[in-house]
Amino acid sequence: MTFLSNLQLFYSRKIREALRNPAFVMMTLTIPLLYLLLFAPMLKRFTGMAEFGSTNVLNFFLPGMIVVLAVFGGLFVGFGMIDEIRQGVIERFRVTPASRLALLFGAVLRDVTSVMVQAIIIIAVAIPFGLKVNIPGLLLIFPLIAMLTAIFSAFSYALALIFKSEDALAPITQGISMPITLLAGFLLPMSLAPGWLQVAAHFNPVYYAIEASRTLMSDHIDAQVVMEAYAFLIPLLGLVSWWAIRKFKTVIS
Repeated sequence: MTFLSNLQLFYSRKIREALRNPAFVMMTLTIPLLYLLLFAPMLKRFTGMAEFGSTNVLNFFLPGMIVVLAVFGGLFVGFGMIDEIRQGVIERFRVTPASRLALLFGAVLRDVTSVMVQAIIIIAVAIPFGLKVNIPGLLLIFPLIAMLTAIFSAFSYALALIFKSEDALAPITQGISMPITLLAGFLLPMSLAPGWLQVAAHFNPVYYAIEASRTLMSDHIDAQVVMEAYAFLIPLLGLVSWWAIRKFKTVIS
């Protein structure tokens, strides 16, 4: 079988697993929807502030939530891989001629698909609340969301293969998720932060994705911000994928 045939096979398998157990997807959706329903209305008082860059505060707030959805939708998938290791699923693949790369990227593509569907749902729900959809901008946001999900998904799977224990993986993922989301300014603009936090944010891939997504949802798109995000995320995706592939080939060989 070719790589693409293997990829389609593993991707289909992962999609069927997700459809059989939609609880994880629904739980992931719950937090962004609660923020949208309970937190976003409080931001109306900030309408017109220069830091928010738009007369519509929801267009500032929602992109941050979608990016954070991508982070959490990718960073915690490693726990499922640990369960497969424990059940012997990964061990059985060692004696098959199936492509190891297809096994990894089939799972990553499932995670990307899941996050993209959730993002579309959140955007659709936000429109009645006053979200102004910029279609061309939205078409450039989706690749950013997909890349960010793939980065954290591949990273999480590689960590799962290294530690093979939920007790070891949990503190690492929790220790990563909190600082990178807070340091990205997903609730409030980083321009309100002290200088040292603004400097630290420029080493955070999530910050670039949020800033680019916000400008793409605004009335005045800053092309430089968008280009910086793509220039940061594309090499990072390649680096993390290379590392995850090495771990997969080492463990499943």
